[in-house]
Amino acid sequence: MSSKTPVKFILGTHMVGDSIKDPSNAHFDKIEDVKSLLDAFHARGYREIDTSRLYSPEAPGSSEPRLGQAGAASRFTIHTKVYSGHPGDHERAKIEQSIQQSLHDLKTSSVETMFLHVPDRQTPFEETAQAMNDALQQGRFKKFGLSNYTAAEVQRFLEICEDKGYVKPSVYQGNYNAIVRGGEKELFPLLRKHDMAFFAYSPAAGGLFSGHTETSPRWRDDNLLGKMQSTFYGKPPVQAAVATVQAAVEKYGISGHAAALRWTAYHSALDGKYGDGVIFGVSKIEQLPKTLDALEAGPLPDDLADAITALYAVVEGSEPPYHM
Repeated sequence: MSSKTPVKFILGTHMVGDSIKDPSNAHFDKIEDVKSLLDAFHARGYREIDTSRLYSPEAPGSSEPRLGQAGAASRFTIHTKVYSGHPGDHERAKIEQSIQQSLHDLKTSSVETMFLHVPDRQTPFEETAQAMNDALQQGRFKKFGLSNYTAAEVQRFLEICEDKGYVKPSVYQGNYNAIVRGGEKELFPLLRKHDMAFFAYSPAAGGLFSGHTETSPRWRDDNLLGKMQSTFYGKPPVQAAVATVQAAVEKYGISGHAAALRWTAYHSALDGKYGDGVIFGVSKIEQLPKTLDALEAGPLPDDLADAITALYAVVEGSEPPYHM
């Protein structure tokens, strides 16, 4: 189901941060390196980046200041996320503090989208929704986003906002690729009903199809992200699916990684007419043009796209959830 309207390509910046505290993930630390990365992305005609108070993964709060010092806000539309991950993080005062710090570090008065990064199920959603609505009304961001919530929780936020007269969430960011498709059943229909866009992170399953998982730092179990990746994608049905794709792409001279990216961009449930986007990251600046070349190459050959689409029937039940 190739999209009639192209999706947006958004640069993820979880790899921008303090390389001393987070050597496994923070590959862009020096401001000149961050500027070079942004320059390269900008030169290809792209204008949207995604970050968070939680980036980089093992040095939270170190990504936004570097983007700010690199002048990102003057050239890019920025999507960021409220500090999350602990019970109570979405209390009103903490949300206000997180948003204020994000804007300060990014050196801007407003961003495009402010996401709730990870659900805080201890704090009442009513309190969280009010805090986000108030900040939006104050002009601190234009769109309220949800990330990693279940479909039922998205529905609850929509109901609260409708009941209270708050601005509703209009963007959802979640894990989505050829392996992780659980959101297609309940989440996507809900988003479409309420005109919410979907930003897909991990569109190539974290490099799962690259054939380099044994050597890549992002798959080592000595860091948080590596442990998550191994846990998410380590089950036998998933590994078998990877082997199937790697065999299928050979006759086309396309890498498994590029094929996985292109499937998510052109053959998935994503559609640019809803404002959908694909968020990708790179660990080296040389990977940026290669990744964009792959994304810009367009839809896959039909039989290859069909083969990748068919993977989900094999892995369903063993795949990672779309939510946290």
